[in-house]
Amino acid sequence: MKHLARVRRAIDAWMPASLTTRLALAYGLTTAAILVGVATYLATALGNQLQSRDESELVGEVLLVRHLLREVADENEIRTDTHRFADIAMGHEGLILVVRTRDGDPLITLNPHNETLPPLSVLPVGTMPDKAALQTWHPRNGVPSRGIAALGQVGDSRRTVEIIVLSDAGYRVALMREYRSELLGAVLCGAIVAAALGYLLARRGLRMLRRMASDAAAVTTSRLATRLDVGGAPEELRELAGALNAMLARLQDSFTRLSQFSADLAHDFRTPISNLVGQTQVTLAQRRTPAEYEAVLESNLEEYERLSRMIENMLFLARADNAQVALGARSLDARAELDKVAEYFEAVAADRNLTVAVSGTATVTADQTLLRRAVINLLDNAMRHAPAGSTVRMVVSRPQAGQTAITVSNGGPAIDADALPHLFGRFYRADPSRRNSAGSTGLGLAIVDTIMRLHGGSVSVQSVEDDTRFELAFPDWVGTAEAA
Repeated sequence: MKHLARVRRAIDAWMPASLTTRLALAYGLTTAAILVGVATYLATALGNQLQSRDESELVGEVLLVRHLLREVADENEIRTDTHRFADIAMGHEGLILVVRTRDGDPLITLNPHNETLPPLSVLPVGTMPDKAALQTWHPRNGVPSRGIAALGQVGDSRRTVEIIVLSDAGYRVALMREYRSELLGAVLCGAIVAAALGYLLARRGLRMLRRMASDAAAVTTSRLATRLDVGGAPEELRELAGALNAMLARLQDSFTRLSQFSADLAHDFRTPISNLVGQTQVTLAQRRTPAEYEAVLESNLEEYERLSRMIENMLFLARADNAQVALGARSLDARAELDKVAEYFEAVAADRNLTVAVSGTATVTADQTLLRRAVINLLDNAMRHAPAGSTVRMVVSRPQAGQTAITVSNGGPAIDADALPHLFGRFYRADPSRRNSAGSTGLGLAIVDTIMRLHGGSVSVQSVEDDTRFELAFPDWVGTAEAA
């Protein structure tokens, strides 16, 4: 494994950084490999064909010499009419032809390079020569060559002479060497041309990728609405561009929410701090009685408590966003939990001339502290918007198998339909004038949404005239905060 890792690192270090150059090299090497394979096959096939042709010619020469020998009367005529036999070797490079008597007396000798004749087995007169009768011999150049020896009948007599036909394969080896050199040159030229064309094609094919990189480089915090053009992109890049555009959309949405969050945070912190500064400046403008100082401190304490609640809520949301809130989920009596929350708000409801009604029975799998916090936030929100003399209802039910629902509803005017999707955003208030900002931090419903996501559940809202209904849906099984 270590060796393979070293080889991989060496290859990575050798490879050029440019993807276009890498593709061009790949095209060139692939083409070279293909051409080498084709050239090897062609050279092998040509060599086999030349050898087969030479062997066929050797057999044919023996047959032709036998035929010519039948046309002469005796050995003397063979000596005096050598040109007839010499014509046989014309056009056959490397061919050696020797006709001699049985005693070894040469009648015809066509041996341009004076090669030493090898001892060969001689075929009888009545045996037809074929390629199986060919024998191997080695001329001075050391190249294995083929030859054949056979007896031939002179005229109509019973006298016979020995025919020896040899083929020096040196010329064929030289021819194949030259042919391979030309093939190698063609392979190199083909690989270079393929690499050059591959570079041009890769550069043209990656033009869209470079344009996408240029468009992506132009994206800044002030230009998050910029999107990559996927109109003319190939299918492979269209998927990448779509994923990048989706990422940019998420970044734009997150950045917009973060900017709005910062603006809302500054606005909501500015109000209590301005109150604190203003009251303190007015108080210090002249001497006050102890009772007046005490009243100012009590008023300041309310603002400090409001700031403390805001900071605590923001820290909770931050920990939940980073999965640092551990859930102690267990089976709880949902009706008993709602009764305790209603009892806690009993005095506040009486001051506002409201009635809190709890109904239904069911068990719920949840973290007790977070469950109460979510219900308290919804009930506090409902009581602030319910008209005097009305009833705020909390209902627990099992709308479907595997789920427990807690519904908190109140009367009063309906929430604007455009505001419903934003109710669970941080620092969002359906009242754009923020007249009620002193009594709310704008984080209550965002905390409810976060708590439900931690439990793997959901929160939803429906609002019509005289009925606004928030529903918490808890699944029967709750994992850890990270799993949720």
